[in-house]
Amino acid sequence: MADPAYIVDGVLTDGEAWVALASNEPDGTASSVAFTDPSDGSSLDWCQFMDFVLISYARGSRVGAAGEGFKLRLGTGASAVDSGSNYENQHLKGDGSSASASSYSDSGVYMGEFPAATATANIFAVSVIHLFDVNSGKYKSVLNQFAGDRDGAGEARILTCSWKNQGAINKMTIVEGNGTNILSGSRFDLFGVLPRMVA
Repeated sequence: MADPAYIVDGVLTDGEAWVALASNEPDGTASSVAFTDPSDGSSLDWCQFMDFVLISYARGSRVGAAGEGFKLRLGTGASAVDSGSNYENQHLKGDGSSASASSYSDSGVYMGEFPAATATANIFAVSVIHLFDVNSGKYKSVLNQFAGDRDGAGEARILTCSWKNQGAINKMTIVEGNGTNILSGSRFDLFGVLPRMVA
């Protein structure tokens, strides 16, 4: 098998290579998006990566509210993704006129308050989530940067989370917190970050 483009003669040529693992663009009929480790020994096998980066550009179909909270649920081994209250979330939020902070247990990594169907048309929000040491034998740490304008009524957040599981992450699912769908036009991109191997 030939080396992937980011490896030349067995050496990683990029100091901190991001490898595109998967993309998903929902058609508006799904309430979740899933990514799973291929576990096939290929250049996309999750076991070789140090971190993951998940970039989300999304909007939901909830009616009667300006926003809706998306969650990222993680899984390890042969079991399903964890939907228990095993995610310790902390976040700082600002909307241009006030700021707040909170800390709580939840059933997923809180991704942010994405625009709902009744928000201004064609406005989406973005979340950039870094998942650290994804193959380590310790609790998993997450850092999320979120921004959603909603035509002047949006917010920006910095969120952190500790997932209380020591297994290697091999699956993840994004869910819309109110059980409605992820609207067409949304996009989710998952990247793996390889260990730094060059100066």
